[in-house]
Amino acid sequence: MKKSKLLIGLAAVAMLALTACQGSGGSTAETEAETNAAAESSENGGAENGSSENSGADSLGASEKKADENGEKTAAESGEDAGNGEDVVLKLAVPKAPPTLPLLHMADAGLLGDNVKMELDIWDAPEQLIAMVQDGEHDMFAFPLTVAAKLYNKGLPVRLTNVNTWGVTYFITTDPNLTEWSQLKGKTVYVPLQSSPPDALTQFFLNEAGLKAGEDVEIVYSTTAEISQMMAAGKIEYATLIEPQVTAAKMNNDQVRVAFSFEDEWKKVKGENSIVPNAGLGTTETFISEKPELVTEFEAAYEESLNWVLEHPADAAALAEEKLGLKAALVEKAIPNMGLIYKNAADAKTDLDGFYQLLNDFDPSMIGGKVPDEGMYYSK
Repeated sequence: MKKSKLLIGLAAVAMLALTACQGSGGSTAETEAETNAAAESSENGGAENGSSENSGADSLGASEKKADENGEKTAAESGEDAGNGEDVVLKLAVPKAPPTLPLLHMADAGLLGDNVKMELDIWDAPEQLIAMVQDGEHDMFAFPLTVAAKLYNKGLPVRLTNVNTWGVTYFITTDPNLTEWSQLKGKTVYVPLQSSPPDALTQFFLNEAGLKAGEDVEIVYSTTAEISQMMAAGKIEYATLIEPQVTAAKMNNDQVRVAFSFEDEWKKVKGENSIVPNAGLGTTETFISEKPELVTEFEAAYEESLNWVLEHPADAAALAEEKLGLKAALVEKAIPNMGLIYKNAADAKTDLDGFYQLLNDFDPSMIGGKVPDEGMYYSK
Protein backbone atom coordinates (compact mmCIF):
# COMPACT_ATOMS: atom_id res chain seq x y z
CA MET A 1 0.00 0.00 0.00
CA LYS A 2 1.22 3.46 -0.83
CA LYS A 3 1.84 5.49 2.30
CA SER A 4 -0.25 8.54 3.02
CA LYS A 5 1.89 11.61 2.64
CA LEU A 6 2.46 13.55 5.85
CA LEU A 7 3.03 17.29 5.80
CA ILE A 8 3.99 18.97 9.05
CA GLY A 9 3.82 22.71 9.58
CA LEU A 10 4.63 25.11 12.40
CA ALA A 11 1.85 27.42 13.56
CA ALA A 12 2.67 31.09 14.08
CA VAL A 13 3.89 31.80 17.61
CA ALA A 14 3.18 35.51 17.89
CA MET A 15 1.04 35.10 21.01
CA LEU A 16 3.28 32.54 22.67
CA ALA A 17 5.80 34.99 24.16
CA LEU A 18 2.95 36.97 25.69
CA THR A 19 1.50 33.80 27.18
CA ALA A 20 4.84 32.78 28.62
CA CYS A 21 5.47 35.95 30.59
CA GLN A 22 2.04 36.62 32.09
CA GLY A 23 0.52 35.50 35.37
CA SER A 24 -2.69 33.56 35.81
CA GLY A 25 -5.19 36.40 35.74
CA GLY A 26 -4.17 38.04 32.47
CA SER A 27 -3.61 34.78 30.60
CA THR A 28 -6.93 33.29 31.57
CA ALA A 29 -8.71 36.47 30.57
CA GLU A 30 -7.00 36.56 27.20
CA THR A 31 -7.85 32.93 26.51
CA GLU A 32 -11.47 33.68 27.42
CA ALA A 33 -11.42 36.62 25.01
CA GLU A 34 -10.03 34.42 22.24
CA THR A 35 -12.79 31.86 22.85
CA ASN A 36 -15.49 34.51 22.79
CA ALA A 37 -14.09 36.02 19.60
CA ALA A 38 -14.09 32.61 17.95
CA ALA A 39 -17.70 32.04 18.97
CA GLU A 40 -18.74 35.44 17.61
CA SER A 41 -16.99 34.72 14.33
CA SER A 42 -18.78 31.37 14.10
CA GLU A 43 -22.12 33.08 14.62
CA ASN A 44 -21.24 35.55 11.86
CA GLY A 45 -20.37 32.78 9.45
CA GLY A 46 -16.65 33.46 9.79
CA ALA A 47 -16.90 36.62 7.71
CA GLU A 48 -14.53 38.50 9.96
CA ASN A 49 -11.49 36.37 10.56
CA GLY A 50 -8.41 38.24 11.59
CA SER A 51 -6.72 35.21 13.15
CA SER A 52 -6.32 32.90 10.17
CA GLU A 53 -3.26 34.63 8.82
CA ASN A 54 -1.42 34.00 12.07
CA SER A 55 -2.44 30.36 12.27
CA GLY A 56 -1.30 29.19 8.85
CA ALA A 57 1.57 26.75 8.51
CA ASP A 58 4.75 26.60 6.47
CA SER A 59 5.62 23.05 5.46
CA LEU A 60 8.89 21.60 6.69
CA GLY A 61 11.07 20.32 3.84
CA ALA A 62 11.62 22.05 0.52
CA SER A 63 10.31 19.09 -1.48
CA GLU A 64 6.89 19.07 0.23
CA LYS A 65 4.33 21.34 -1.44
CA LYS A 66 0.97 22.46 -0.14
CA ALA A 67 -2.06 20.61 -1.40
CA ASP A 68 -3.59 23.65 -3.04
CA GLU A 69 -0.45 24.17 -5.11
CA ASN A 70 -0.95 20.68 -6.55
CA GLY A 71 -4.63 21.22 -7.27
CA GLU A 72 -5.64 18.86 -4.47
CA LYS A 73 -8.62 19.46 -2.20
CA THR A 74 -8.59 19.51 1.54
CA ALA A 75 -11.04 17.18 3.23
CA ALA A 76 -13.10 20.21 4.23
CA GLU A 77 -13.33 21.36 0.60
CA SER A 78 -14.14 17.96 -0.86
CA GLY A 79 -17.82 17.09 -0.73
CA GLU A 80 -17.25 13.32 -1.03
CA ASP A 81 -15.58 10.73 1.13
CA ALA A 82 -11.94 9.76 0.63
CA GLY A 83 -12.87 6.29 -0.57
CA ASN A 84 -13.86 7.53 -4.02
CA GLY A 85 -10.23 7.75 -5.18
CA GLU A 86 -10.05 11.54 -5.22
CA ASP A 87 -6.90 12.96 -3.64
CA VAL A 88 -7.82 14.55 -0.32
CA VAL A 89 -5.73 16.42 2.24
CA LEU A 90 -6.83 15.95 5.84
CA LYS A 91 -5.64 18.96 7.82
CA LEU A 92 -5.15 18.51 11.56
CA ALA A 93 -4.19 21.00 14.27
CA VAL A 94 -2.01 19.24 16.85
CA PRO A 95 0.65 19.87 19.53
CA LYS A 96 4.01 18.14 19.93
CA ALA A 97 2.45 15.90 22.57
CA PRO A 98 1.23 12.31 23.14
CA PRO A 99 -2.00 12.55 21.05
CA THR A 100 0.08 13.23 17.94
CA LEU A 101 2.21 10.07 18.05
CA PRO A 102 -0.52 7.75 16.68
CA LEU A 103 -1.11 10.20 13.83
CA LEU A 104 2.48 9.78 12.69
CA HIS A 105 2.00 6.03 12.42
CA MET A 106 -1.36 6.43 10.65
CA ALA A 107 0.34 8.41 7.89
CA ASP A 108 3.46 6.26 7.76
CA ALA A 109 1.43 3.04 7.44
CA GLY A 110 -1.07 4.56 5.02
CA LEU A 111 -4.02 3.48 7.15
CA LEU A 112 -6.42 5.97 5.54
CA GLY A 113 -5.66 4.83 2.01
CA ASP A 114 -3.52 5.84 -0.92
CA ASN A 115 -5.39 9.03 -1.71
CA VAL A 116 -5.47 10.63 1.75
CA LYS A 117 -2.66 12.99 2.67
CA MET A 118 -2.45 14.07 6.30
CA GLU A 119 -1.17 17.56 7.04
CA LEU A 120 -0.30 18.38 10.65
CA ASP A 121 -0.17 22.03 11.70
CA ILE A 122 1.51 22.43 15.07
CA TRP A 123 -0.01 24.59 17.79
CA ASP A 124 1.94 25.55 20.93
CA ALA A 125 -0.74 27.39 22.92
CA PRO A 126 -4.55 27.21 23.21
CA GLU A 127 -4.88 30.62 21.54
CA GLN A 128 -3.35 29.15 18.39
CA LEU A 129 -5.66 26.14 18.53
CA ILE A 130 -8.70 28.41 18.89
CA ALA A 131 -7.56 30.38 15.83
CA MET A 132 -7.23 27.14 13.87
CA VAL A 133 -10.74 26.07 14.85
CA GLN A 134 -11.94 29.47 13.71
CA ASP A 135 -10.10 29.65 10.39
CA GLY A 136 -12.22 27.05 8.60
CA GLU A 137 -9.15 25.49 7.03
CA HIS A 138 -8.66 22.58 9.42
CA ASP A 139 -10.64 19.36 9.63
CA MET A 140 -9.64 17.77 12.94
CA PHE A 141 -8.04 18.96 16.14
CA ALA A 142 -6.16 17.67 19.17
CA PHE A 143 -8.04 19.29 22.05
CA PRO A 144 -7.17 19.85 25.68
CA LEU A 145 -10.51 18.75 27.12
CA THR A 146 -11.15 22.06 28.86
CA VAL A 147 -10.72 23.92 25.56
CA ALA A 148 -13.10 21.56 23.75
CA ALA A 149 -15.77 22.15 26.41
CA LYS A 150 -15.29 25.90 26.41
CA LEU A 151 -15.56 26.19 22.62
CA TYR A 152 -18.65 23.97 22.54
CA ASN A 153 -20.35 25.88 25.34
CA LYS A 154 -19.59 29.17 23.58
CA GLY A 155 -21.54 27.96 20.56
CA LEU A 156 -18.84 26.71 18.20
CA PRO A 157 -19.88 23.50 16.39
CA VAL A 158 -16.99 21.37 17.70
CA ARG A 159 -17.46 17.68 18.42
CA LEU A 160 -15.17 15.48 20.51
CA THR A 161 -14.49 12.19 18.72
CA ASN A 162 -12.25 10.45 21.26
CA VAL A 163 -10.30 10.76 24.48
CA ASN A 164 -6.79 9.40 24.07
CA THR A 165 -4.63 10.82 26.85
CA TRP A 166 -5.28 10.19 30.54
CA GLY A 167 -3.21 11.24 33.52
CA VAL A 168 0.17 12.19 31.95
CA THR A 169 0.55 15.27 34.18
CA TYR A 170 2.96 15.63 37.07
CA PHE A 171 4.09 18.30 39.52
CA ILE A 172 7.89 18.32 39.49
CA THR A 173 10.39 20.10 41.69
CA THR A 174 14.02 20.36 42.75
CA ASP A 175 12.90 21.08 46.34
CA PRO A 176 13.72 17.94 48.35
CA ASN A 177 11.40 19.00 51.17
CA LEU A 178 8.15 19.46 49.25
CA THR A 179 5.60 16.85 50.34
CA GLU A 180 2.30 18.78 50.48
CA TRP A 181 0.55 21.25 48.17
CA SER A 182 0.13 23.62 51.12
CA GLN A 183 3.92 24.09 51.24
CA LEU A 184 3.71 26.00 47.95
CA LYS A 185 2.35 29.12 49.66
CA GLY A 186 4.45 32.10 48.61
CA LYS A 187 6.12 30.13 45.80
CA THR A 188 6.15 30.62 42.03
CA VAL A 189 4.83 27.73 39.95
CA TYR A 190 5.35 27.39 36.20
CA VAL A 191 2.44 25.90 34.25
CA PRO A 192 2.05 25.06 30.54
CA LEU A 193 -1.00 25.55 28.32
CA GLN A 194 -3.18 27.98 30.22
CA SER A 195 -6.82 26.92 30.51
CA SER A 196 -5.86 23.30 29.73
CA PRO A 197 -6.45 20.38 32.15
CA PRO A 198 -2.91 20.69 33.63
CA ASP A 199 -3.61 24.35 34.42
CA ALA A 200 -7.14 23.78 35.70
CA LEU A 201 -6.14 20.86 37.90
CA THR A 202 -3.08 22.67 39.28
CA GLN A 203 -5.38 25.45 40.46
CA PHE A 204 -7.92 22.94 41.78
CA PHE A 205 -5.35 20.98 43.82
CA LEU A 206 -3.91 24.22 45.21
CA ASN A 207 -7.42 25.28 46.20
CA GLU A 208 -7.98 21.93 47.92
CA ALA A 209 -4.89 22.75 50.01
CA GLY A 210 -6.30 26.14 50.97
CA LEU A 211 -4.26 28.16 48.47
CA LYS A 212 -5.52 30.48 45.73
CA ALA A 213 -3.62 30.79 42.47
CA GLY A 214 -2.63 34.38 41.80
CA GLU A 215 -2.78 35.30 45.49
CA ASP A 216 -1.09 32.67 47.63
CA VAL A 217 0.82 31.16 44.74
CA GLU A 218 2.14 32.97 41.67
CA ILE A 219 1.38 31.17 38.42
CA VAL A 220 3.63 31.80 35.42
CA TYR A 221 2.64 30.34 32.06
CA SER A 222 5.16 29.09 29.54
CA THR A 223 5.52 26.31 26.97
CA THR A 224 6.14 22.71 27.94
CA ALA A 225 9.57 22.78 26.27
CA GLU A 226 10.64 26.00 28.00
CA ILE A 227 9.51 24.78 31.41
CA SER A 228 11.38 21.52 30.95
CA GLN A 229 14.53 23.36 29.90
CA MET A 230 14.35 25.84 32.79
CA MET A 231 13.79 23.04 35.29
CA ALA A 232 16.68 21.02 33.87
CA ALA A 233 18.93 24.10 34.06
CA GLY A 234 17.96 24.74 37.69
CA LYS A 235 16.41 28.12 36.87
CA ILE A 236 13.01 27.27 38.35
CA GLU A 237 12.01 25.14 41.32
CA TYR A 238 8.33 24.22 40.90
CA ALA A 239 6.35 23.30 37.81
CA THR A 240 3.43 21.37 36.41
CA LEU A 241 4.49 19.43 33.33
CA ILE A 242 3.38 16.65 30.99
CA GLU A 243 5.23 13.82 29.31
CA PRO A 244 7.60 13.54 27.54
CA GLN A 245 8.96 16.81 28.99
CA VAL A 246 8.88 15.41 32.55
CA THR A 247 11.26 12.66 31.49
CA ALA A 248 13.44 15.20 29.66
CA ALA A 249 13.82 17.36 32.75
CA LYS A 250 14.68 14.36 34.92
CA MET A 251 17.20 13.03 32.40
CA ASN A 252 19.01 16.39 32.32
CA ASN A 253 18.97 17.18 36.03
CA ASP A 254 19.16 14.45 38.65
CA GLN A 255 17.74 16.85 41.27
CA VAL A 256 14.39 16.97 39.48
CA ARG A 257 11.77 14.64 40.93
CA VAL A 258 8.03 14.08 40.74
CA ALA A 259 6.42 15.51 43.86
CA PHE A 260 2.81 14.76 42.90
CA SER A 261 1.26 12.59 40.22
CA PHE A 262 -1.98 14.19 39.07
CA GLU A 263 -3.36 10.69 38.59
CA ASP A 264 -2.83 9.95 42.28
CA GLU A 265 -4.17 13.33 43.32
CA TRP A 266 -7.26 12.79 41.16
CA LYS A 267 -7.94 9.42 42.78
CA LYS A 268 -7.90 11.08 46.19
CA VAL A 269 -10.78 13.26 45.00
CA LYS A 270 -12.75 10.93 42.71
CA GLY A 271 -11.95 7.44 43.98
CA GLU A 272 -9.48 4.65 43.29
CA ASN A 273 -11.05 3.40 40.05
CA SER A 274 -11.06 6.73 38.23
CA ILE A 275 -8.46 8.19 35.90
CA VAL A 276 -8.20 11.84 34.98
CA PRO A 277 -8.93 12.63 31.31
CA ASN A 278 -6.57 15.08 29.68
CA ALA A 279 -6.85 15.33 25.89
CA GLY A 280 -8.68 14.00 22.88
CA LEU A 281 -9.31 14.51 19.19
CA GLY A 282 -12.25 16.28 17.68
CA THR A 283 -13.73 17.82 14.58
CA THR A 284 -16.71 19.93 13.56
CA GLU A 285 -20.38 19.07 13.15
CA THR A 286 -20.12 20.02 9.48
CA PHE A 287 -17.17 17.73 8.81
CA ILE A 288 -18.93 14.76 10.42
CA SER A 289 -22.04 15.47 8.37
CA GLU A 290 -20.17 15.83 5.09
CA LYS A 291 -17.63 13.04 5.52
CA PRO A 292 -19.04 10.45 7.93
CA GLU A 293 -17.16 7.51 6.38
CA LEU A 294 -13.82 9.27 6.64
CA VAL A 295 -14.45 10.11 10.31
CA THR A 296 -15.34 6.48 11.02
CA GLU A 297 -12.22 5.23 9.20
CA PHE A 298 -10.10 7.82 10.98
CA GLU A 299 -11.26 6.72 14.43
CA ALA A 300 -10.57 3.04 13.70
CA ALA A 301 -7.13 3.86 12.31
CA TYR A 302 -6.29 6.12 15.24
CA GLU A 303 -7.19 3.43 17.79
CA GLU A 304 -5.07 0.91 15.88
CA SER A 305 -2.14 3.31 15.73
CA LEU A 306 -2.37 4.23 19.40
CA ASN A 307 -2.05 0.56 20.31
CA TRP A 308 0.85 0.26 17.85
CA VAL A 309 2.66 3.11 19.63
CA LEU A 310 2.33 1.30 22.96
CA GLU A 311 3.53 -1.99 21.46
CA HIS A 312 6.41 -0.48 19.43
CA PRO A 313 7.81 2.41 21.50
CA ALA A 314 11.20 2.43 19.77
CA ASP A 315 9.66 2.67 16.30
CA ALA A 316 7.16 5.29 17.47
CA ALA A 317 9.98 7.31 19.01
CA ALA A 318 11.95 7.16 15.76
CA LEU A 319 8.95 8.61 13.91
CA ALA A 320 8.64 11.36 16.52
CA GLU A 321 12.27 12.30 16.01
CA GLU A 322 11.95 12.25 12.22
CA LYS A 323 8.67 14.16 11.97
CA LEU A 324 8.52 16.31 15.12
CA GLY A 325 12.19 16.82 15.97
CA LEU A 326 11.81 15.17 19.39
CA LYS A 327 14.66 13.05 20.71
CA ALA A 328 13.93 9.38 20.11
CA ALA A 329 15.55 8.16 23.33
CA LEU A 330 13.45 10.60 25.36
CA VAL A 331 10.17 9.70 23.65
CA GLU A 332 10.78 5.96 23.92
CA LYS A 333 11.44 6.23 27.64
CA ALA A 334 8.38 8.44 28.17
CA ILE A 335 5.78 6.46 26.18
CA PRO A 336 4.85 4.08 29.06
CA ASN A 337 4.00 7.15 31.17
CA MET A 338 2.05 9.07 28.50
CA GLY A 339 -1.36 7.73 29.53
CA LEU A 340 -2.30 6.68 26.00
CA ILE A 341 -5.68 4.90 26.18
CA TYR A 342 -8.27 5.13 23.41
CA LYS A 343 -11.94 5.69 24.22
CA ASN A 344 -14.62 6.83 21.82
CA ALA A 345 -15.96 10.15 23.09
CA ALA A 346 -19.43 8.78 23.79
CA ASP A 347 -17.94 5.87 25.75
CA ALA A 348 -15.84 8.33 27.78
CA LYS A 349 -18.78 10.59 28.64
CA THR A 350 -19.17 9.22 32.18
CA ASP A 351 -15.49 9.94 32.91
CA LEU A 352 -15.76 13.37 31.33
CA ASP A 353 -18.95 14.29 33.16
CA GLY A 354 -17.19 13.73 36.48
CA PHE A 355 -14.17 15.74 35.32
CA TYR A 356 -16.26 18.61 33.98
CA GLN A 357 -18.56 18.66 37.02
CA LEU A 358 -15.59 18.97 39.36
CA LEU A 359 -14.21 21.90 37.36
CA ASN A 360 -17.65 23.48 37.03
CA ASP A 361 -18.09 23.39 40.80
CA PHE A 362 -14.65 24.95 41.23
CA ASP A 363 -14.65 27.57 38.45
CA PRO A 364 -17.30 27.35 35.69
CA SER A 365 -15.34 29.71 33.42
CA MET A 366 -12.73 26.98 32.89
CA ILE A 367 -15.18 25.01 30.75
CA GLY A 368 -17.41 27.77 29.38
CA GLY A 369 -19.91 28.02 32.21
CA LYS A 370 -21.48 24.56 32.36
CA VAL A 371 -20.94 20.83 31.93
CA PRO A 372 -21.21 20.10 28.16
CA ASP A 373 -24.29 18.18 27.11
CA GLU A 374 -24.37 15.04 24.97
CA GLY A 375 -24.29 17.10 21.77
CA MET A 376 -20.52 17.53 22.12
CA TYR A 377 -19.86 13.78 21.89
CA TYR A 378 -19.38 11.88 18.65
CA SER A 379 -20.49 8.25 18.65
CA LYS A 380 -19.06 5.99 15.96
